[in-house]
Amino acid sequence: MSEAAKVSTQGYNLVKLLKRLEDATARLEDVTIYQEGYIQSKMAASTLSHAPSSNEVGFSSEEKGSGSSSVSLSSALLRPAVEPLSEAPELVVKFNELIDTIVNPLLELSEKIDPVVYGSVKLFKQAFDEELQFLRAAVQSRKPDYSSKEFLEVLKPINDCIIKIGDSKDQNRQNEFFPYLNAVAEGAPLFSWITIETPVSLVSDFKDAAQFWTNRVLKQFKETDPNAAVWVKDFLTVFDRLKEYVKQYHTTGVAWKKDGLAFDQAIKNIASAANAPATTSSGAPPPPPPPAPPASVFEVDTSASDGSSTGIGAVFAEINQGEDITKNLKKVDRSQQTHKNPELRSASTVPGKAPPPRPKKPSTLKTRKPPRKELIGNKWFIENYEGESDPITVEANKDESIFIGNCSNVLIQVKGKVNAVSLNESDSTSIILDSCISGLELIKCVKFGVQVEHSLPQITIDKCDEGNIYLSKDSLQAELYTSCSTGINVNYPVGEDGDFLEFPIPEQLKHSFANMKLNTTVFEHAA
Repeated sequence: MSEAAKVSTQGYNLVKLLKRLEDATARLEDVTIYQEGYIQSKMAASTLSHAPSSNEVGFSSEEKGSGSSSVSLSSALLRPAVEPLSEAPELVVKFNELIDTIVNPLLELSEKIDPVVYGSVKLFKQAFDEELQFLRAAVQSRKPDYSSKEFLEVLKPINDCIIKIGDSKDQNRQNEFFPYLNAVAEGAPLFSWITIETPVSLVSDFKDAAQFWTNRVLKQFKETDPNAAVWVKDFLTVFDRLKEYVKQYHTTGVAWKKDGLAFDQAIKNIASAANAPATTSSGAPPPPPPPAPPASVFEVDTSASDGSSTGIGAVFAEINQGEDITKNLKKVDRSQQTHKNPELRSASTVPGKAPPPRPKKPSTLKTRKPPRKELIGNKWFIENYEGESDPITVEANKDESIFIGNCSNVLIQVKGKVNAVSLNESDSTSIILDSCISGLELIKCVKFGVQVEHSLPQITIDKCDEGNIYLSKDSLQAELYTSCSTGINVNYPVGEDGDFLEFPIPEQLKHSFANMKLNTTVFEHAA
């Protein structure tokens, strides 16, 4: 036979072989429609790491020469761990659109403003990318325990971005573009929305916090930099669009899949898919391993029948015995009956079961910010101090006010006459105050202490518990306004030799209606 005829015959055989192979593949795919659920459960763990990205027929060079072939069915039988974005759930697609249309343009604009601002916004964008991966896992997993180690590990990259944004702000206080950095730092905690059940209001709160600094950006750069107004608009739009997204898809917290995978398994699937090498068009992909033989839909799990002597099957087998169920019961004679033998009762006391440990409160992304003490304009900010052994001293004047917030176990001494002082959301915090023009305000404080050296006109106490106030002789006429507060004691220097006498603020009030008005008096317990 001539060489041309041999080549023609080989070509004909190869075409015929491919045709038969395609027919076989089509029939196998029809079968797998009915077996898909079974195959997924059996093969997902073993083939996930090498499942190909698309349905292909793979040939090795040796197989081409010999005429044998191998059909890759794993990708046809298994759903990919991470679906292409076009096939992903709508809530994942919309979140990715938010990043592409709002966050990415903000990052590009930040690069034109300043390298430090660009670095901070880049971390901001990185946190969005991490949350996108989080949502990819959430749509295929059931709700995890928020206090579990696996859940906290997943939140760590997002938390790291928030901390780095705060560090960037603190390390560049002298930077001309410091208001930009402050705006990003104040808004960054919005990423904690994925850990709470009312995320819509949280996004609004952090927008308000960031807007204080975006106003400073407009005030400082509006005339000198045309990009400032655009940057502020884009930055605040991030909050608005995120709020709309959360309101539509995650009104009561992250939308988990009720009957989905375990959360840690979903995260592993996402990670393995992200680390898988991409197939290029420069060459054929490596041949996949041979597929497992298709399992019958009606296959009986022999492992379950072999273990029928234990488990739920054994329980039902015992129940279905009928009258024979009592034949294995043991006769208990009088010597073994505890109700007739006091000695047995005392010897067989069952120890009380220890109560289960209280579950830990779920941790969130909210981290304690670094302490700061700074004067901005005519207002002092003292925040985030904890366990300071030395007093924190502030020397202020009558044109300045002082805000103290989120402190714990610290002593703050205010020297000089100041306009106003406010203590917010602090515990075990004490203030020594010289004089105040407007007054002192205490909000949501626990176990606080206040000592006034000279004078102040009034003290306002709202939602506070367990506090002691020491007034000087110059401040005896100070007015105290309280609401929703308990355990507040005021000490006046009216005792012998100027000793302090303690007067508790009443907590019980009596209300009565008379003369077309509601009358309120302090309720007193008569001895």
